Amino acid sequence: MWRNLTFIQKFFFIINLGVGLTLLFAYLLPFIPPKYFEYATLSVFTPLLLIINIFFIFLWILLRKWNFIFSSVLFLVGLPFIHRFIQFSGGTPEQGQLSLMSFNVRLMNHYQWSKDTTLREKIIDFLKEEHPHIVALQEFYKKESESFPFYKYKKFIYKNNTDKIGQAILSDYPIIGSGSLDFPHTGNNGIFADIIVGRDTLRLYSLHFESFHIDDTEFTQENSRKILLSLHKRFAIQQSQVELFSKHASGCPYPIIVCGDFNNTAFSYLYQKIQDQGLIDSFQECGSGFGKTYNFPYFPFRIDYIFADPYFKITSHKVYNHINYSDHFPLKATMGLR
Repeated sequence: MWRNLTFIQKFFFIINLGVGLTLLFAYLLPFIPPKYFEYATLSVFTPLLLIINIFFIFLWILLRKWNFIFSSVLFLVGLPFIHRFIQFSGGTPEQGQLSLMSFNVRLMNHYQWSKDTTLREKIIDFLKEEHPHIVALQEFYKKESESFPFYKYKKFIYKNNTDKIGQAILSDYPIIGSGSLDFPHTGNNGIFADIIVGRDTLRLYSLHFESFHIDDTEFTQENSRKILLSLHKRFAIQQSQVELFSKHASGCPYPIIVCGDFNNTAFSYLYQKIQDQGLIDSFQECGSGFGKTYNFPYFPFRIDYIFADPYFKITSHKVYNHINYSDHFPLKATMGLR
């Protein structure tokens, strides 16, 4: 294959080899604890590597070169990971006994990140109109606790009594217990609520893992290196948080649903650790497209999720990517009780 290539084709094949070997390495990263491996942050770029690898498959086919075999094998090896990135199936909209929404509301614009002064009212009206059976809100502002009279049962949970920022769970069904996971040394947190639905009791976890603290305006040549170097620290913090969640969830007597803003991709150790609980990603089950949940202009990042115990049959997954009321888009899943 090498001898039959022109100089330019050899140059591209060397790049192809580099990308391919890096991608193969990236496939292993979800299984390596970030605390012990500083290059775990490479998993952020796995979707981009997948796209480049697919590009090389088509390039070599168009050039009628057998080099496409290398990238094709990598594609087949990574099929389970590709399904985390893009889906073509879709579910049956709105079918299912239970609907659940997760939405990072960015404090409902209390600190005016947006010039749109009506965002607060838009969020409230949106939730009232859609009215899923259960809603989990991350980055909830304490003064908004009276803003949802259309839900009978509500829990607002903060790590400390003096905190103004926490999380909320709104429900049409009775909440018989709730609590906080108390992630240490951070403003982020995980919460849970035990909810009676018909004859069943389920536990809902709403998780808001450590943020990368990256704003899309920060990507400049001057500070991009600093940002990348800081990611390893954030990954290590997330590892501690997801391990705390896993320990807590392992003692739960009820079927669980997990949702929230994970602040990481589906190619991370964080995601893998939650999937290892035996939970099903609603996007992988019934999603379509890229499932983008973060309003980032350069790439379709999916960092918000809904997972469910196999006890539930997921029937649909929807991202409201036309709802620009936060830096995150709301997502909803419907499911039946087996």
